[in-house]
Amino acid sequence: MLKKSLFFAAGIWLSAVSSAGAWSYGEFISCNALNPMPKVTFKTSYGQLVHDFNLTTSELTSKSSDKEKGFFVDGLATVKTSSSVRLLKYTVRKLDANATCVLPAEVEFYLGYKEPEIFVSKDIDKDSCRFSVVIRHEQVHQRINKLVLEYFLPLLSDEFLRAVQDVKAVKVSSPEQAEEGAKELMRYYRARLDPIIETYEKVRQNEQEKLDNLTNYQMEWELCKKYEKEHPAAKEE
Repeated sequence: MLKKSLFFAAGIWLSAVSSAGAWSYGEFISCNALNPMPKVTFKTSYGQLVHDFNLTTSELTSKSSDKEKGFFVDGLATVKTSSSVRLLKYTVRKLDANATCVLPAEVEFYLGYKEPEIFVSKDIDKDSCRFSVVIRHEQVHQRINKLVLEYFLPLLSDEFLRAVQDVKAVKVSSPEQAEEGAKELMRYYRARLDPIIETYEKVRQNEQEKLDNLTNYQMEWELCKKYEKEHPAAKEE
């Protein structure tokens, strides 16, 4: 009687599964567990610094993001921050008719600068104290950019590695959805890294503002006044 009841119960269970058509062993398998640690590459670049002495003070003032009334720009340091996440290689493993794993094999993250430039107004005599002070000021700006990037690179590298370790794969419904799975992985990586990149940009801007202040400008101005007083022949016309 007991055996007959067990067969009856099993029959009901199999019938329910068959009629529902919803059970999939792929749903119970972790794609992460199927993937060894993907290869992770972290790249950076400071770009090739260029000096430009071809613009006038008026042109540099127009080019500057600081539009304060009455503010004239003799020098300017510019750079563009660039970041990217690339899924260079991935494999697709079909578990069953309803589940497929997208397994990243090689992932690359890049954070760096491009087009770093220093501008000094062509209206300034290149042999003058003013020219020396301005170009040095802009070089310090670019130095700050480099130092802030160097500080954040290890933080970003560690977070990126943890992000890849935490999610080594994603599950999609079929092999045809593999590309969307790859895009989901990249969206996940960006979501982990973007807050740190935003903090990096804020810190970089704050450090730059420490250099661009009235106290520092006054000190630079007094430096040249003192030099020109001691070297009358070197005074700008």
